[in-house]
Amino acid sequence: MSGCQLRQTGLTKRPRKVARRPPAKIRDDMRDTKDRILDTALDLFIKQGYDKTSLREIAEQVGVTKAALYYHFASKEEIFRTLVQPVVELQAQAMSLLQERPTVEAWGTSLARLVDWILPHRRLFQLFETNQGTVRALAEQMITEGEYAEVHDAMHVIVDTTFSDASLPLADRVRMAGAIGLVMGVIGFAAGRAFTQVPTDELRPVLIEAIDDVLRIGEKHPPRGGRTV
Repeated sequence: MSGCQLRQTGLTKRPRKVARRPPAKIRDDMRDTKDRILDTALDLFIKQGYDKTSLREIAEQVGVTKAALYYHFASKEEIFRTLVQPVVELQAQAMSLLQERPTVEAWGTSLARLVDWILPHRRLFQLFETNQGTVRALAEQMITEGEYAEVHDAMHVIVDTTFSDASLPLADRVRMAGAIGLVMGVIGFAAGRAFTQVPTDELRPVLIEAIDDVLRIGEKHPPRGGRTV
């Protein structure tokens, strides 16, 4: 069929419109606005609670309209889900930590990597601590969905398997579990109080040293009374 015939039948090929990406400056501004929304929401959720914080209040503090906020997030729950996504990633990190039969030394190295991942996200533990009712309900809803459920269940299986492995010395298992408890005690349970204002570059070396102490890396603390543990 000739070009003339195509035009007559209305089947001429029109140039395909290609969606243009926004200029780099606009993309940067959009990312900046999204980050400011998340930071502001996290502050408000921690200070006054998830239930008492409205999307309008978040938008006003960010300095955007509510319509502009909706461009980035469809709902307050979506903001929350975005904020807690790193916790799901944390579970995946912890799973990889536990999947291989570790030595105490390797455990110390892996926990140090885990600490490096957790420290930048430690305010999330404040979020959970100050919103235990509503936040737990939303978190449980997320856990029952898709990959969240798989990661959550697999995490429990791996933890149970690792710490009940009789081929590992009991003393090693106790120390490894204690080292995890130490990390969560400093960063998790006490996140809203004692250590939250301590700069990361000050907290990290002290925390890593404490982990090594619990694990007795380098036999810093030999067994008392000459007993072999």
